[in-house]
Amino acid sequence: MKDSKRVSQKPNQILLELFRHGISNVQPKNILKKFLRIKNQNIAICNGSEITTYSSIKRVIPICVGKASVDMAITAKSILKNIKCEISEGIVVVNEENFEKVSGFKCFVSGHPIPDKNGLIASKFIEKTLSKSKEDDLILIFLSGGGSALAPYPVESVNLEEKIRLNKLLLGSGANIKEINAVRKHISKVKGGNLIKMSHPSNVHCLILSDVVGDDLSSIASGPTVPDKTSFKDVEEILKKYKIWEELPSSISKYIEMGLINKKLETPGMNSYLFSNVKNTLIGSNFLCLQSINNFCKNININAKIWKKNIEGDVEELACKFVNDLKKEKLNKPLLLISGGESTVKIKGTGKGGRNQEFSLHFINQITKSMPELQFTLLSAGTDGRDGPTNAAGAIVDNKSINLIKDKKIDMNKELKNNNSYEVLKKINSLVIIDGTNTNVADIQLLYLI
Repeated sequence: MKDSKRVSQKPNQILLELFRHGISNVQPKNILKKFLRIKNQNIAICNGSEITTYSSIKRVIPICVGKASVDMAITAKSILKNIKCEISEGIVVVNEENFEKVSGFKCFVSGHPIPDKNGLIASKFIEKTLSKSKEDDLILIFLSGGGSALAPYPVESVNLEEKIRLNKLLLGSGANIKEINAVRKHISKVKGGNLIKMSHPSNVHCLILSDVVGDDLSSIASGPTVPDKTSFKDVEEILKKYKIWEELPSSISKYIEMGLINKKLETPGMNSYLFSNVKNTLIGSNFLCLQSINNFCKNININAKIWKKNIEGDVEELACKFVNDLKKEKLNKPLLLISGGESTVKIKGTGKGGRNQEFSLHFINQITKSMPELQFTLLSAGTDGRDGPTNAAGAIVDNKSINLIKDKKIDMNKELKNNNSYEVLKKINSLVIIDGTNTNVADIQLLYLI
């Protein structure tokens, strides 16, 4: 969108246009060149006022892991083509929806959100590549959301099926992404800084696109190049907090019990020598996406403000908070309230859906009871184009949606208990279905009050 003439007057179209605009501003093809540059045929990586220049490198090894990998690989290739040193064959590990072959890269299609054997093969290939790296090599890692599931490599005593079982338990428990990743790190050869064990003493610079609330680098894709702040004790507490401990495969519980005793099994922390040649740079985030939407609204004369950032928590509780906070707002309508973060869903049923879809239904359920007179349209969607294990990015609902659900004789409370939001939204034509976006900075909520 370049001007107000391109913005539809229908609220749902306005929100879709704004959503796409926000996504475009966190796609690697549009942001990576601001950070990765070539200066006098040397690689320079900019992080605000800090510039790191690599001038005595003989070989560069680019490795891209995450949902944005293809876009990152293509963009990095175009930037690096004129450097004086050797460019080794790169690696791309990406989910099926975003897969595309990139010349000069060994490309792997891996499972997400549930890891699979292809991801394990990819991880072992990365290990083999890094084991051959040398002190004067630069390993450029391009990391984006989804990397945890896409590059599984469990410790020796845990097999992939057991790792998958753990992942399913975590995803359905209601644990937030930081808690999930803390557990993942401690049974992995890659996560929680463990990747650096494979690459040391080579130079490593990781450029990171964040899908994590608060942009904690140690949590994004489970922080393969970042010192880990969590411990086996944290893992034990998380698993017991969400009542997962008793359901764990015995190999995993035994390994965690060993880790509680044997400090050598702990992930590398801040003081580890392994990170002496390692740098990490954040290149994009959920908040950057919110800012770009807000700034664009000003350009096209939409009254808007960033309402909530870093949102997290259970979708039903979050919907309740949205409605309660809305009652306190001084509403100078029309008004667009922009929010972002990542919620969680506790899976109790056997239905189909995702956190954005379920949040949308909880929101209309609650706001209809509390503020029935309010005219609104809500978009809640994932910036990667996928919401949970569905082909939808999320949903668009409005004050008329609840009546449409009643007209279809749908028992919404029953469907919500069964986590069946997708089928409800499909029947009222409220799903947001788009292609994979080649980026991932968590979720966006756009609430347009009319």
